[in-house]
Amino acid sequence: MTRISLLIACVLTALISFAQAVKRDAAVVRNYIRSCVGEAAIKAIQGREGGGAFLKRFFADQRWMEQFAGSGPWSIDPYKGLKENNELAAKALEALDLLVWNDEGDFISTTIGRNIATALALSHGHDWDGEKLVRVMELYREWAGDGTLHVDSKKYDVRQWREVLGFGQNANLPVECLEWIHDFANVPSERYPGLCWQCHYRTFNCFGASVHGPQYYAPWEHRWNTQELRYRIGGVCGALSKFGSHGAASHGVRSFTAGQPGHCAYLVWNRDDDRWGTAYSVTGHTAPHNTLGGHDFAALEEQDRYYRSPKRMDAEYLRWKGEWEKSMRLCPGNWSAAVAWYCDLERRSASAAEWDAWAAAVRDTFAEAPSQGWQLYLPYLGRIKGRDARLSAAKLALAAMKENKAPTVEAPYWADMALKPLDKLFPKDDKAMWEVFQSALDGQAGTTTFYRQTITWGAERLMADAAASKTFLAVVGKSAEKTGEKLDYKGMVLKASQSGDITMFRQVYSLMSKLSPGEEPKAKGKPWPTEAYGGTLLSPDGLLQTSGTSSWENPVTYRSGLTAADFDSGNAFHTAKEKAPWGMVVLPGSSDITGVTIVNVPGQNSSRQVPIRVWTSDDGGEFTEVFASESNELEWKCQFKKPVKAKYIKVGRAPDAKEEFFHLRKILVYGKKLY
Repeated sequence: MTRISLLIACVLTALISFAQAVKRDAAVVRNYIRSCVGEAAIKAIQGREGGGAFLKRFFADQRWMEQFAGSGPWSIDPYKGLKENNELAAKALEALDLLVWNDEGDFISTTIGRNIATALALSHGHDWDGEKLVRVMELYREWAGDGTLHVDSKKYDVRQWREVLGFGQNANLPVECLEWIHDFANVPSERYPGLCWQCHYRTFNCFGASVHGPQYYAPWEHRWNTQELRYRIGGVCGALSKFGSHGAASHGVRSFTAGQPGHCAYLVWNRDDDRWGTAYSVTGHTAPHNTLGGHDFAALEEQDRYYRSPKRMDAEYLRWKGEWEKSMRLCPGNWSAAVAWYCDLERRSASAAEWDAWAAAVRDTFAEAPSQGWQLYLPYLGRIKGRDARLSAAKLALAAMKENKAPTVEAPYWADMALKPLDKLFPKDDKAMWEVFQSALDGQAGTTTFYRQTITWGAERLMADAAASKTFLAVVGKSAEKTGEKLDYKGMVLKASQSGDITMFRQVYSLMSKLSPGEEPKAKGKPWPTEAYGGTLLSPDGLLQTSGTSSWENPVTYRSGLTAADFDSGNAFHTAKEKAPWGMVVLPGSSDITGVTIVNVPGQNSSRQVPIRVWTSDDGGEFTEVFASESNELEWKCQFKKPVKAKYIKVGRAPDAKEEFFHLRKILVYGKKLY
């Protein structure tokens, strides 16, 4: 290609791009805002002192209108469902009028001032009174002037300021808390994830009152504000996370409080990594308490990619014009356009064909944003009449919406997000669930976590008995051989263990031996005897059950706790912290038990198992204590004076008031089999 022809091609490409560009006409966004706010609210603002001047100034500023209308939904409550919540638009504009009227020093004429005021109006115009709105704006004006806000905050747009001013669960804290923690928590940005540890973790105050009761802070409430109480008296994870998140937000650092299973954490924007990071994290799925679309960690990252897109504002103009499908396809991940289109179809009682077009757009444009996509898609599935049509739509989505390849701090719980809800849409329909499982298995092959989560869900849902287990493992094995995927056997072993089905238990290990022979721990050292106490080793014929599981165990090692080989692993099982925890060997049938060898875990945690007990039962209902020890041993050798007929051999801590972990290397059962 000559230079001239190359130049012509570049010019043509530019012309085509210009022709295809969305015209950003101020009238489009102005009309959209007026339609959402409503003319009654416009007239009410017009009638207030200064209201007319505000409206003239606002509607003449195209950039200001774009920020007001294009910074996320009117409501930041993700649990409102698929609603536009346009009733909050009027409250937001009224609040913005109030802030402009009370703006001393013309702070709102600056970019940072206008963005802070607009974010306050959008996020809290409906739930804060005017006095609080004005006072918070005054505080941030003061901090912007004295240089105590984070340097990045000067560049925030309205959406980013909403993430600062939303405050998560701190939204209802008094203003004095904001003032106090701002003065207290002036630290470098990299230290905000650890700010929570300025507070003491305490369940009981000095008077013995529990943090879960009304008297924990009561003796000092007359003296200190809520955040100062947390600092001086302490609290548990909720108090500490709110302290850390609110402290970050008071300095213009983007932050959310968040929930984890049984725990409270918080999120802080990491400027060095340019992404969200989890602070005070324990384990499990992190769910931020307020985002601008969707309600989990992945949704937060997904929406951040959308708002960073260079095509985002063009997509917003298409949304404001009501061209929702074009908007979604121009800039994937457009939550607001998808919701607006959904609401329009619902209002018009649209045809099935129109709903199908919406569903196809969601599948296509949220393919790499599955967390948000499924939160949109599940209500649509619930609308479909007819089992076959609903199943077809579900399978299409399972194939389309996959775990994205972008690096992520935390993948969402795929099973909780997409698979478990389908069970409610197809109640008692095992055939549908098998089809769902196969579609998810095919669709998620090659993904980092979704494939394994699909298998774990399938094990929980479909391994109902030995026959179903055999079918399930055959399907999984075929998929793994085809894709070359490494399987996660934890869920399958756990399901087989909990079911008490020894055939199922063996089937899982058979598949593991075939496809992943290196998955189980390797044998080492001298084995334990296969004959003892006048009997032979019976426990390898059975399965292992436990009172509970924890993040410190891998159920794949369950079988190693039943055999004579000295496996290269620490625990065969590890329960959670609980009262009277236990591990139990279930044999195929009744046997004459002559003795049990219990192998402890060496080291500083070996005393957790004491006081230790052994119980036996032939029916799994009534258990009889046959051994007790109060001493900490590396091995407990329990030889019975005469054989005990039993199928179930339980080893655990003696029931007492103490909550404790329980973990052993082996429970070896000897005797004469009667099965």
